Amino acid sequence: MIIASSSPYSLDGPMCISFSGGRSSAYMLYQILQAHGGQLPDDVVVCFANTGKEMPQTLDFVQACSEQWGVTIVWLELSAVRLARQEGSKKFEYKTRVADYATASRNGEPFEALIKARQYLPNPVARFCTADLKVRRINDYLRGLGWDEWDTAVGIRADEPRRAHKMLGKSDNGEHKVLPLYWAGVTKETVAAYWKAQPFDLQLPNNNGTTDWGNCDLCFLKGAKKKLSIIREKPELADWWAAQERDPDGIEILPAYHDDDNKPHGERIVQTGGMKFRNDQPSYAQMQAMAEEQYSFDFDDSISCFCGD
Repeated sequence: MIIASSSPYSLDGPMCISFSGGRSSAYMLYQILQAHGGQLPDDVVVCFANTGKEMPQTLDFVQACSEQWGVTIVWLELSAVRLARQEGSKKFEYKTRVADYATASRNGEPFEALIKARQYLPNPVARFCTADLKVRRINDYLRGLGWDEWDTAVGIRADEPRRAHKMLGKSDNGEHKVLPLYWAGVTKETVAAYWKAQPFDLQLPNNNGTTDWGNCDLCFLKGAKKKLSIIREKPELADWWAAQERDPDGIEILPAYHDDDNKPHGERIVQTGGMKFRNDQPSYAQMQAMAEEQYSFDFDDSISCFCGD
C-alpha cells in the first residue's frame, strides 16, 4: 500500500520486495530503501527465489546489493516436491528452503526436481516453473512468518505497459501486486543510466537496457535467436536443458482405467522423455549443433515472462 502524499517508493507493510536479481528490481529496491531512510521497516522483507539456473553473475549481484546497501535479502528455493494421489487426482506438496549465497543451488536442482515431479516440461502454455519455483516459494515463506495479507512490489517498468496491466490490481490468496517503477515512470533507459554511475553492477551484458542473459540462463521463453547467441558464447549452458528434453527417466505408469468399484484394471505408460520445452523452436541439442555450424535465425520469438529482468 502506498503511503498517502509521498513517492511511489514509500510503501507501507506488510510488504515483500520481489528481487529477481536483475537491474530493474535492484533499482527498485534501492529507491525503496532511500524512501525509508536507508533502512526498511520491520514488516518489509526482500526475497530472491533461486531456480538453480540463474547465471553465476546474478547470484553475485544479489549478494553485492545486500552487502553494498546493508539490506537483508532472503534467498529461497524449492527443496522437495512430493506427488500424492488423492481420489484419482494429482496433488503436489512442496517444501521451501531458505538458502544463502554460499548454499544456493547452482546446477538446476530445484528446477529439475519440479520437472521430475510433474512428469512434463514447462512450456509457453503451461509456465508452471515461474509459479512453483518463484511466486509460491516466496508466498510460502511469507505465510510462514504469519502473514495472511501483504503487498508484493514487482520491478515492472513504465515501458512495459502490457506486463503492467496484467499485474495491476492482481490479488491472489492475500497477495496484492504493486508496481513502484511503473508508477514512477521509470524506463529501461533510467535503469541503465543509474547503473552506469554506480561502483558495482550486474556483470552481464546490457543490451540497450535489456539483459538477455538474465533470469534462467536459457529460459525457454527467450527467442531462438537470443538463445543461439548465448549458446555460441557458452555452449555448456545448453547441456542441462538438452538433458531435460531427452531424460530417459521421464516415464510414469498409471492405471489404464477403473471399474465401477474404482478398482484399477491394467496399466498404461505415459512417456514424458523426449518432449521439448517449445515445439516451435529447435531442441536445445539442435541449437548446440547450430551454434557450432554458425547457423543463424532471421527472427526472434521471445515471450514475455513474469520472472522480472
